[in-house]
Amino acid sequence: MNLPKLQSAQSWDQLRKDESFWEALRQDILAKHLYQCRWFGGKASVVQQVFISQNLLLKSGFQHYYLLLIEVFFRESYAHNYFLPLAIAESKDKLPAQAVLAEVQLAEGSFYLIDAVHDSGFHAALFRKIVNHEMLLEGNNRVFFRAHEELEMEPEGFQSQLLNAEQSNSTLIIQDRYYLKIFRRLFRDKNPDFEMNEFLAQQKLFENYPKLAGLIWWEPGPGVNISLGLMQEKVPNEGDAWPWMLKEVEQYFKNGDLAKLSAIDKWPLVSPLKITKLPEALHQNPGIDFFKRIRTLAQRTAEMHLALASVKRDRHFAPINYNGDFTVWLKNRLIYQFDARYNLLNKKLESLPENARLLAEKVLEQKDLIINFILGFDEEQLRSLRIRIHGDYHLGQILIQGQDFFILDYEGEPESTIRDRKVKQSPLKDVAGLLRSFHYAIHAVQKNQNLRSSEHQAAGQSLYQSISGVFLHSYFKIAFQQQLDIGYRKEITYLLHYFLLEKAIYELGYELNGRPDWAIIPLEGILDITDEIKRHAY
Repeated sequence: MNLPKLQSAQSWDQLRKDESFWEALRQDILAKHLYQCRWFGGKASVVQQVFISQNLLLKSGFQHYYLLLIEVFFRESYAHNYFLPLAIAESKDKLPAQAVLAEVQLAEGSFYLIDAVHDSGFHAALFRKIVNHEMLLEGNNRVFFRAHEELEMEPEGFQSQLLNAEQSNSTLIIQDRYYLKIFRRLFRDKNPDFEMNEFLAQQKLFENYPKLAGLIWWEPGPGVNISLGLMQEKVPNEGDAWPWMLKEVEQYFKNGDLAKLSAIDKWPLVSPLKITKLPEALHQNPGIDFFKRIRTLAQRTAEMHLALASVKRDRHFAPINYNGDFTVWLKNRLIYQFDARYNLLNKKLESLPENARLLAEKVLEQKDLIINFILGFDEEQLRSLRIRIHGDYHLGQILIQGQDFFILDYEGEPESTIRDRKVKQSPLKDVAGLLRSFHYAIHAVQKNQNLRSSEHQAAGQSLYQSISGVFLHSYFKIAFQQQLDIGYRKEITYLLHYFLLEKAIYELGYELNGRPDWAIIPLEGILDITDEIKRHAY
């Protein structure tokens, strides 16, 4: 690939004096570069213009880096803000193509202009400044680097690595002890992940999350806090809970007595179930130990919510009642989302596989019931409290450590605005998200292994209702004992139905746009929930 070329008579550390250099970068290079970046969220849109709104020089010994805040305007009449740190490198041989922006000719020679997250010197500079609690000050701009507790630079040398798996952010492994997440999409407010971790660290009531080690934020003016970085301790783990659950489900279908498993009586989807009341066929497969781990997961989930509901005076976290403003927000949001999914489903109906198309037709027939249920949300009937929640809670956000679980990534639902992610909601929304994740894991195994018989379907339903039941029983027990206000029994059932439907509708859009043959899973979920809604006659 032929790289664009830039030049300046200035040296690297004096480059900000050359306005023509930055103008050429802005006009000719940045837009094209953004489309190559995994973290750029505007790939489906057309970039109209790019502006460099801030450009700060970060000095670390003899090394210098430029911290750019760039504003991207799209033809569709909206804008994003991104963080792009810049460095120079003498060679590009060991760098991925998306790391390099241009060839540059400067006073001291020829270099490559690169995204600084690919520069280990930049990693060391950030870590050193966090350790030393430094502040970068230029005019009204202040960039703060803060360690949560006292840290030290390792005497034997600095080691770092850039993870390649992330999409929306850039994460560094520092000294094999810390994860430093660099936020790429920026907001003129604290990132939810930044804010939630800061809060949990201050409260010290919840232990099962990666402990906060440091924070980086930018204050470009009074009262504006832009989150740039979040550093957490690395949790020793065996991976996230999604592959663990898939493996357990695979063994369930492989080793179980299909006739007995499929013959288990069915019960309502959101009914709690004691482990001691589990059907006999489940005692050996998947086994009592498996359900004890589900019980532990429920305990950790409840403990997270108890910590998030623990303060009364912090307006960002204090529990609050339902009100009309929230109801209007919720209804408008979900109706808009359902209308978009309904139209998309109609549009893609004929292209779906036959089994998915049959389910889609049934879902389309439920339009009036779904809309009436969404619009029937009535805050005056609810007595529970709303709190800050995880917001994007599923098995992929949970790490396994031995027999225990750690909960991570509090950034919220990717499709939502920063403001929507911070709206206080029932903790049961997180619970519903995890129940949907259980449902997904079971149906993913059935789909991947072509387990389509009626017995396989019934056995899968038996497992789903049992996992959900054990989880709910443990969660409810802790919530009631510790006075987490999730409502009375009828209210709990109603809210769980509401949030399960909301999550399944969200999933449907994701699958129709990305993996149409997987749309069968949220379609089945929607029909399961609408069947229960009919039985409860809301």
